[in-house]
Amino acid sequence: MSTAKTIFRAGLSLAVMATLTTGCGNWNIKSGTSGISETERGNLDNDTGDIIRQEEDEDGRMRDCTVGASSERRDLPSCNDIVNRRESQTDRETQVSDGLLENKLSGSKLFTLPNGSKIRIKTAAKYNDETSSGRGGGELIVNALVERVNATPQVFENLFIESGSRIEIAFIDSDDFAMLTPLSMPLNIQAGQASNISYRKKFGQTTSDVVGVSLQARVPIKSIREYKQLARLEVAFKPN
Repeated sequence: MSTAKTIFRAGLSLAVMATLTTGCGNWNIKSGTSGISETERGNLDNDTGDIIRQEEDEDGRMRDCTVGASSERRDLPSCNDIVNRRESQTDRETQVSDGLLENKLSGSKLFTLPNGSKIRIKTAAKYNDETSSGRGGGELIVNALVERVNATPQVFENLFIESGSRIEIAFIDSDDFAMLTPLSMPLNIQAGQASNISYRKKFGQTTSDVVGVSLQARVPIKSIREYKQLARLEVAFKPN
């Protein structure tokens, strides 16, 4: 066999071994091994019996780990330990979210319109984690119910058809400090729907007797901490 062929085959063998031993990140091999093969559970080291694969840890990082008992030849954690820590973190975040979902900020205030009519605005906000990335955040679902107290049906309905009136909701902490950006909700249905605000009528004895209109909007928040600091909602009525 020629010297060139010998060098070529030796180089090819080393390249194959390098590919097999680097297919799953840094395995921290302390001494030479060979015979790496792929299995459904991960990459099997036939010399030590270790199965090496990657798992996402509680911080979202991919980590090399071994299935079963870690080999003394490698300084790697157990895949089971990484999975258990990740699931424990998820359980803690779920418990926090569930507790927040049970809490609700609410308030009620009576307003007198420029023409002397009276309306009552009831506000409520609840935390919603469905839009959370898993690292906190999410959104507030904010409801405002505008009730007719002392106003004719025509005057009341015109608030939602012809007027430029709006509701402004501020999010206040226990130190009377405003958190988040105040939410402005137009009473005009057409204008509000253009801003993704939904409207629903509340009827009295008949469908022609509109006694209230509920508005719903969603406010993104950056972290759960922002919501936990909120103590109350402060609502203002802004006429035309």
